[in-house]
Amino acid sequence: MLNKTKIGILLLLFLGRQTLLQAQRVYAANSVLATGNWIKIGVKQAGVYKIDATSLASMNLVAGNINSSSIKLFGNGGAMLPEPNTQFRNDDLVENAIEIIDGGDGIFSGNDYLLFYANGPNAWVKDSLNMQFNHVKNLYADTAYYYLNIGGTGKRLNIKATPTNSNTVVNSFNERYFYENDLVNLQNSGKEWLGESFSSNGTLAKTFSIDWPGMIAPTTLKTSVAARSINSASSFAIQMNGQASMNINIPAVSGYFLDAYAIEGNNKKSINVSTSPINLNYTYQTTVAGAEGWLNWFELHGRRSLIMN
Repeated sequence: MLNKTKIGILLLLFLGRQTLLQAQRVYAANSVLATGNWIKIGVKQAGVYKIDATSLASMNLVAGNINSSSIKLFGNGGAMLPEPNTQFRNDDLVENAIEIIDGGDGIFSGNDYLLFYANGPNAWVKDSLNMQFNHVKNLYADTAYYYLNIGGTGKRLNIKATPTNSNTVVNSFNERYFYENDLVNLQNSGKEWLGESFSSNGTLAKTFSIDWPGMIAPTTLKTSVAARSINSASSFAIQMNGQASMNINIPAVSGYFLDAYAIEGNNKKSINVSTSPINLNYTYQTTVAGAEGWLNWFELHGRRSLIMN
């Protein structure tokens, strides 16, 4: 056992390390939101957003003409903050570069508009080892917020010169999509939520439709499901556009209160389907009365034609 002297030394070392880590961080004196008038903009999904001059003028941030160079946009995206305290996080809102289309007169009026890219509340995380992306749904919010202010000189997108010697033609791009609907928290405990329910006493099949115009075969499906079937295994049969795609077998649970309440099953498969919309049909298969299954989430990864719809 550790004696009191050793415990005291370890405690001092721990506190000293924590003090050193805190001393290395530099904190803003105050938030950028502390002064001025602001507009709060809610964003449900990632994409390019447009604000025109008429809309901005109606918000009455300033009196009279709006100087184009004075428009600023701040935001840190909407993904969940990292749980480990050692990971980096911004101390305050970060200014985002935007593009202003004002006809060159420097005044934001008439048919002028601004464009900005905004991340939504969810994130895609790169998995370099497996050369893929995995989605991370925000457990606490369904909206990301950005803040617009007028004053000073705003940050703008840099204009890149057009390459003079281009010899590569690009006519398709990587596309990814995920669906995760948090509806059920088993036993009202923990952060894991499940989605649509399948039951031997109710609905055993559900179809999800995804609009993917210009899709190019093949398409990879990744999915997670869960089931509770006492003393007998169950499974999910999944079809894509009527084509049998995968089967996920899920072991039985004992029903004993100290054992697992339900068991999760995962699978990934590349499927030769190229017709939009993509119709994913999930069918829960069980022979046990009262057995229940849930869709957790699914991801689609593939290529789409680079066309403007």
